[in-house]
Amino acid sequence: MIVSIGDYMRRQIIKLVWPVILEGAGIMAVGVLLTAMVGRLGAVPLAAVGLATMLQFSTAMVFAAAGTGAAAIVARETGAGNWQEARNIIGQAILLGAVLGTGVAAIGWFAAEFVLNLTAAEPEVIGLAGSLVKIAFMFTPLFLIMSIGTAALRGMGKTQTAFYITLVSNISAIGIAYALVFGHGLPAMGPYGAAWGMGVAQLTGALVVLLVLNRQQKVQLSWRHVLVVRSKVIARIMDISVPAALEQLAMQSGRMVFTFMLAGVGSMQFAAHQIATQIESMSFLPGFGFSVASMTLVGQYLGKGMPHRAIQFAWLTNKIAWLSMTAAGVIIFIFARELTTLFIDDPQVTHWGTLCVMIAVLEQPTLAICFVLGGALRGAGDTRWPMYVTTMGVWLIRLPLVYLFICVWGYDITAAWYITAGDFLIRGAILWWRFDSRKWAK
Repeated sequence: MIVSIGDYMRRQIIKLVWPVILEGAGIMAVGVLLTAMVGRLGAVPLAAVGLATMLQFSTAMVFAAAGTGAAAIVARETGAGNWQEARNIIGQAILLGAVLGTGVAAIGWFAAEFVLNLTAAEPEVIGLAGSLVKIAFMFTPLFLIMSIGTAALRGMGKTQTAFYITLVSNISAIGIAYALVFGHGLPAMGPYGAAWGMGVAQLTGALVVLLVLNRQQKVQLSWRHVLVVRSKVIARIMDISVPAALEQLAMQSGRMVFTFMLAGVGSMQFAAHQIATQIESMSFLPGFGFSVASMTLVGQYLGKGMPHRAIQFAWLTNKIAWLSMTAAGVIIFIFARELTTLFIDDPQVTHWGTLCVMIAVLEQPTLAICFVLGGALRGAGDTRWPMYVTTMGVWLIRLPLVYLFICVWGYDITAAWYITAGDFLIRGAILWWRFDSRKWAK
């Protein structure tokens, strides 16, 4: 059967996208199940686990950007058929993750309680969260090894393999956490069981990803590729990864400041905001999937010496993502109230949550553009412009306007969501201009 170029390209995109979406959905499901488990222990353990998770995850994600740099380079080198260089990149990126993770774990162990004391949480919550976050930080090197390894696999186009590795980690997280939280076959540890369950799951994921990379026929990663320091390779990874790390730093720190600013709108509106954020996060799953597809295909086809095909893949991925996420947005808009009531039955919270979810629909088309064209630029090695755009959007547009409208002028919570929609609109327009200019190819 003869397949047109367009059909072939669409199949390639979808083949890369669906495992990433399922992988993200699995991670989200683990978060929901762990929250449900700990929630049965009371409000203090639930709040403490939430604080500890936010602190460790936000910190680790900044350094997981080494995986972004590695994936972009791996895509380019595998596209060119240069597996030896790809192998070196993967090994040195894993070494970076282990070293950086160890440093983060040490700093986090000693600084966690100080940082937690800066929040407005109750002393009982801070005390428990401090103990939990120390356990979480212990496993940061393993979390980074797993994150970087799976990112490298996605850069090779093996998104299904990355999905299966994460699935194994997720299953172990749920099983071990359940046994340790409630004492089924193992000592009951309460909220500490959730922390140890996640840690052991990250250990499992790290070991599995190393085994898979060792068994991959064209990779065959061994300890010498990881432990023998190659300064030129590390410099190449850092050149791509540092801007990606700074982008994550701007995003994660901005998210925390954004949350702190909104805490003053009152408990009803803030609860509505939290629920709307949970609903909105579902739309990030396809967005991230299309971002990975765009980054991988652009990188691989640039490596093959076919920049015209790389550009075609980027624009086609952008089109599919735009249509898919816009259609999903329409469905979310129609069922906004029903989705909100799944989380709470309070009429006031439901009212404000529904409004926020409806406004969030405005973001969907521009979110698609930000995800896809940001991924395309990263695949081309241009990680600086996504960093510039994210930093500008968060710190020069969103946060100053939220401060004025919410903190100074006293507008309700919907103002923050309209501002966020405007932020993504501006970001999407700049990323579109940057990719269309082809200046990244110089």
